[in-house]
Order: sequence, then structure tokens, then C-alpha cells
Amino acid sequence: MEPIVGRYDIWDLPVRAFHWYLVLAVLVMWWSGEQGRMEIHQWTGCSILCAVLTRIIWGFIGSEGARFASFVVGPKKVFRYVREGGNSVGHNPLGGLSIVAFFLLLLLQAISGLFSRDDLLFDGPLSYWAGDASGVITEWHEINWELLRVLIVLHLLAVAWHQFWKKQPLIQAMWWGRAGSKAANTPPKPIVWAIGSFIFSASILAILLYFAPEIPSYY
Repeated sequence: MEPIVGRYDIWDLPVRAFHWYLVLAVLVMWWSGEQGRMEIHQWTGCSILCAVLTRIIWGFIGSEGARFASFVVGPKKVFRYVREGGNSVGHNPLGGLSIVAFFLLLLLQAISGLFSRDDLLFDGPLSYWAGDASGVITEWHEINWELLRVLIVLHLLAVAWHQFWKKQPLIQAMWWGRAGSKAANTPPKPIVWAIGSFIFSASILAILLYFAPEIPSYY
């Protein structure tokens, strides 16, 4: 008997939009940081923070493939996958672990950036709330970026391995929503829920920035 393939996208539009926006935003964040374009760097970091918060909310209320319950598993299942392998409709157990790590590092990167200060090119919009701790937070911001780059390289290697060696259409599925057997059995949640989640996340950040102490001018 032929396996029944789901009729709906395993990666709904909000997940795909988040993924590809994040690719672009991280590249812009990298470039702007290296070039000293700190205004662009700051607003890109804020957009990443809002996007990650939205994706985390979507991990609880979103569609089948987006929910953490569909790909976050315990250590036993992760070790079993490492030993025995196997196919997964969405993220495999090891991939799910890497997604959680991505979210944590991106959150730490964006939040630490808000509180960072180098006393030369950049003062984060919330840096004066951090006080003397701002220097330590700035160091963590730099260390975390190194960890994030390592994780990005590992992610790209893993995608290449599955895409070209194991012939699993990961890139196609993330672009079109589904490919091959990568499809869901339940319809996607309304996109308006994702939009509402983004507006909520952006509003919280906007309120914090509004009430943050004004950064003194050095000129």
C-alpha cells in the first residue's frame, strides 16, 4: 500500500517567511556590524528580535509543522536518531534541537544588542538601563555572535548533507511549503494569527524603546 501523503503545506507561509527573512536579516546584520553602519545594525537587530518572538509564539499556536510539539523531543529520541537515523516529515529530532538553539542564540544576540555600548560607535537603546553591566553584556554580544556563526555553518552543512547526499528536498519544502512526502495532514492556521503575533511582539519592543532613557549626545 502506498503511503498517504499529507494534503497541506508542512511549512506554512509564516514559517517560510520567517525563515527566509531571517537569512536576509542575519546577512544584513553581519554586513552592517562589519561596516560600522550601526543604525542599520540596530534596526535589523530589532526586526530579528520581533521575528524570533513571533516565531516562538507561532510554535505554540501555529500550524502542524510549526509547533514545537511536532519536533522538540526528549534526549532518548535524539540519541536514537543519531544512532539509527530515520526520516521525518518536518524537522528531525536533531534538527529540532538545532532550531531551539538557533532561537535561543538569536534572542540572546538581539537582546544583548539592545543593552550593548562601546562608548565610540554605538550605544544600544536600552544600554543606560544596564548601567555598569553594559560592558559585560557587550562582551557577551560578541561571544554569542561567534557561537551563532558556528551554528549557521553547522546548519548549512546539515542542509547540504540531507539535500544532496540523502536526496531529501529540504530546500524545496522550505520554499514551496511541501515537497515529496514532506506535507501535513491538517490545514494551516489563519495567517492573521501570525500577523497579530508579530504586532504584539513589535508593540512590546516599541513600548520598551519609548520608555528607555534618552541617550545623551556627545556632540
